[in-house]
Amino acid sequence: MSEPQADLFTRKTMFNLKVWLPAVSSLLLVGCSSLKYDGPGTVQDFATARTECYSALMGTADGEPTVNCGAWTACLTSKGYVRDRYGKFDVEELEMTISCTE
Repeated sequence: MSEPQADLFTRKTMFNLKVWLPAVSSLLLVGCSSLKYDGPGTVQDFATARTECYSALMGTADGEPTVNCGAWTACLTSKGYVRDRYGKFDVEELEMTISCTE
């Protein structure tokens, strides 16, 4: 690669990093934020609602248990539980995390 081509490659690479790095970093930070819900009752009531939703919606993908994210959210909402950054039920703290698919 000649020197002008190498310089152009470097500038394009730096531009791509300036564009994509903040976007990817933002997504990672959102993914790392604590997941909280708010709703009626006690932690046990919340755990029961989650178990009922998971049991009703569970399927498999690549041999692993999974649920659809939209159906999961709808099920919890129907039981009175909504995502709320200030909610009293912290899923990670309570060790109640699940994986869902779109």
